[in-house]
Amino acid sequence: MPRDAATADISAIRDTIRSSSDPRVLATRSRLYEAVRALADSGAEITVRSVTVSAGVSRATFYTHFSGVEDLALHLQEQAFHDIAGSARSTDSVTSFDETAMARSQRALIAHYAAYRSLYAGAFAVATPRGAESRVAALMRTEILAHIRDIAPPPPGVDPEIAATYIAHAATGLIASWVLGETEATEDELAQHLTQLMPRWMHTGIPSSAGDPDGL
Repeated sequence: MPRDAATADISAIRDTIRSSSDPRVLATRSRLYEAVRALADSGAEITVRSVTVSAGVSRATFYTHFSGVEDLALHLQEQAFHDIAGSARSTDSVTSFDETAMARSQRALIAHYAAYRSLYAGAFAVATPRGAESRVAALMRTEILAHIRDIAPPPPGVDPEIAATYIAHAATGLIASWVLGETEATEDELAQHLTQLMPRWMHTGIPSSAGDPDGL
């Protein structure tokens, strides 16, 4: 079988597994995530070998789920974005989402990056232009766009997709800089800045007028 075809087949298998609700699949993925968290907590190097040993699974099992450590990091972030956004949507509505709710979401996001900082530092450090950071921004954009459409309509003349792209890339760039130690801030300080730098309409649910300094 040609190499490209084999790679496509493996990718298709991984996509199927990731969407599976089979308890065995979910349990294995959970063990891999928990292994990464334990390694990050201990300051140990995070590699495929260290993750599989800590999780008690084979390398073959790991590669059935992920193409490598960077792929695992990407999907761990995707799950975090999904969980945080889902929590916000389940507890807040168009009329109740405010800056306090936005701050709560940002604190949860930064706490996640702090917990897995060594893993994400490795992923961001080797990123090439439009590499890991852009892929993370694309994942974040999906959740931001859902938030805009469900909770926070933008001002007249502001395209939701353009706004979501802008916000996602700006936030990802700042987080990556912090993870890599290029920006100095505590977790609380970073979460506070992310909250305050968000367009006001993102956490009020009330669109401002185009050109309003409190808008985008």
